[in-house]
Amino acid sequence: METVMKMRFKSCFFFLVMVCSGKLFAEDKPCDLPHIESGKIAQYYYNFKSYYFPMRKEKKLSYSCMAGYTTETGTQDGRITCTAKGWSPVPQCYKKCNKPVLENGFFYGTEMYFKIHEKLQYKCNPGYHTPSGGTEDTVQCRPEGWSSQPSCAKKFEITCTSLSAIARGGFYPVKEIYEEGDVVHFFCEENYSVSEFDLIQCYYFGWHPDPPVCEDVKNKCPPPPLPPHAHITTVKRTHHNGDKVRIQCQSTFEVRGSEEIWCEKGKWSSPPICIGTMDKQASEAPPSLEADAAIRASKTYHNEDTKMQQDCTSPPVIKNSVLFGPLLTSYKNGSSVEYGCQRYHFLDGPSTVYCEQGNWTEQPTCLEPCTLNVTDMNSNNIELKWRQEELIFLHGDLIEFECKQGYNFVQTTIPSPGRTQCSHGKLKYPKCIMQAPAEKCDSPPSIENGALTLPPLTWYDSGSSVQYSCSDYHFLQGSERIYCSEGQWTSPPVCIEPCTLSKNEMEKNNVLLQGFYENQIYFYHGDYVGFYCKQNHFGAESGTTLFQVQCKRGQLTYPRCVERGK
Repeated sequence: METVMKMRFKSCFFFLVMVCSGKLFAEDKPCDLPHIESGKIAQYYYNFKSYYFPMRKEKKLSYSCMAGYTTETGTQDGRITCTAKGWSPVPQCYKKCNKPVLENGFFYGTEMYFKIHEKLQYKCNPGYHTPSGGTEDTVQCRPEGWSSQPSCAKKFEITCTSLSAIARGGFYPVKEIYEEGDVVHFFCEENYSVSEFDLIQCYYFGWHPDPPVCEDVKNKCPPPPLPPHAHITTVKRTHHNGDKVRIQCQSTFEVRGSEEIWCEKGKWSSPPICIGTMDKQASEAPPSLEADAAIRASKTYHNEDTKMQQDCTSPPVIKNSVLFGPLLTSYKNGSSVEYGCQRYHFLDGPSTVYCEQGNWTEQPTCLEPCTLNVTDMNSNNIELKWRQEELIFLHGDLIEFECKQGYNFVQTTIPSPGRTQCSHGKLKYPKCIMQAPAEKCDSPPSIENGALTLPPLTWYDSGSSVQYSCSDYHFLQGSERIYCSEGQWTSPPVCIEPCTLSKNEMEKNNVLLQGFYENQIYFYHGDYVGFYCKQNHFGAESGTTLFQVQCKRGQLTYPRCVERGK
């Protein structure tokens, strides 16, 4: 019996040891050989896989990405740690972003390859814009490629068609085609008025608001009469024959009469009045003896209130204005008058003023127009961009000038140097100066290890450009395109020679080429080349066995490995 118990104990002990050993083994060595697409670890790990893997926790491993790829942080090499959940961070190699093609613009900087998360800024040539509508933009290199494709599209400033003539009126300036931002002013003949807004503007989507029409003033009413303690539910700029308006009293007042009034032949129907609660009680219910004194006091109060409501004298005279409606010597409290401006004058402020306890509310002003002076235009060497008969512009109007032939604007850095605005009757004229004759350029310079993409000409006009390309495996540094400016070419690019792999240097330094560089002899300037030490060798200086060396201007600095124990 004792022997059986001993055998059972030994069996259980062996089983527990095996289970525990297996558990410890699994926890201690959870990380297998990592698979890194477009990347690799040292060759000897592959050669002796069964010896090194699975790896224990906390063990670290270095890996490198092949040429043209980087880690997520943008480096050529990465380092990972074995954890209970596997390798951390997960080893990955991302393809570098090549400099994209850009027409009608240029990039800042001369780099040809970009790491993950790196940004590239570009600017469009004059007359072109980025997808967002600006002149500059930035794109970012991401794992899936560039965040967006850099592009420079031609600006389409012409967005609005010509305007049709309007009956009993006109508009200015008159053009066949209008550009974005242009403002057009409408006017009407005597006894006619503009239906809505007299100014419209050209936007990228067209005209806004819609062009108005000229209506007979008899079919147009002034602002509706507003009794005391009342307000209008809907507000419109203009009111025409047949329009209706609803008037509402304040919360402590009730309406007496029709709430709705209408415009008919230039006049409004009679408006209602707003009566307080006490007034309504006095008019609808017979007073009781107890309330008689209160009602008498209320009547006395309202009589005194009526006496306090003072009338207004004639409305004030405003320079260059027109008063609509009859001019009276006295106006009752709460009444109103409407002002307009003489032709070409701009109304600034409320068009309707009200009589309040003997005083008129805030009055508008009529701002003077700008009249172009031909003498000033000639002295500044400018003329109107769009021909028109009248040389008068309203306050706020934008006026477009252009230089006379043979002249250029003094300020060319601002977007529209020929555009100015009429302000309170005054105008600041842009100035043009005589342009210097554009100098031509002779044949563009030749470069070492590179050539022009097209045969050169003898002479080039200012603004012309030529393009270069480098010989095979040579790295183009600088702008591939140069421009002729005032008789001089901009700086040409440089073609940097590649690095040529030397088997003798590799043998001499006891290093081997990583697998994915096999059959590659030439490397571009800036490219990385992967080496590792021969078996039983390690780096003489660093002690590591895996190396990444960058090609710099045709030169490779080979790592040196020595045999273990030496």
